[in-house]
Amino acid sequence: MKVLLFDIDGTLINSGGAGHRAMTKAFEAIFHVPDVLKNATLSGMTDKIIFKNACATGKITYNSNNLEMFRAVYLEYLREEMPRSHPDKAICPGVDVLLKKLVQYPDIHLGLLTGNFAEGARIKLDQFNLSGYFSFGAFGDDNHDRNLLYNYAVKRFEKKTGKRPQNDQVWIIGDTPRDIACARPHNALSLAVATGEYSREQLSREAPHFIMDNFSNVDEFLNIVLNN
Repeated sequence: MKVLLFDIDGTLINSGGAGHRAMTKAFEAIFHVPDVLKNATLSGMTDKIIFKNACATGKITYNSNNLEMFRAVYLEYLREEMPRSHPDKAICPGVDVLLKKLVQYPDIHLGLLTGNFAEGARIKLDQFNLSGYFSFGAFGDDNHDRNLLYNYAVKRFEKKTGKRPQNDQVWIIGDTPRDIACARPHNALSLAVATGEYSREQLSREAPHFIMDNFSNVDEFLNIVLNN
């Protein structure tokens, strides 16, 4: 049994900056602070942490009421932004072919582990017709700490299938050092992919178990996952 937990942005898809634009618009619409994410780091961060940091930058109180208000307005803007054309908007190389291949294996289970709010994840993946590949996961709604999302994903998989995977049967797949770090405390396996903001060299410094330039070589991916 293999449980593959995929990140979204930079791993499965590139939204062409739709999430950044939607968050920026939402924050300005609610709190009247423009361009609050201008110098922010978003890669690998949970949406809760992004909002918390934006509150600190904009000198806005971070609390549950403001978070829920921001989430609702952000999702409205995200629905508007995702359909827009952008030169960088695309499925990451090889992803569509890879997912079609993976679902043919009954012992491979596909899930998500992403910092996106759950509804935001669906909106992004729906734009590329990818949502249907993933029946469970963990999301930025669950916890602000990405490392703690692992347990949410595993518990949801167990509830869905009645099976409890061993940690070395779980793969964390993503494009940032934070994805690699998420696997480490759980003794899960990490597969880094250099299709996001970080180069292969930068990701290698974080010592993932495996690393790929992209997912175009489906046979290489299958060899890594099936034989480890």
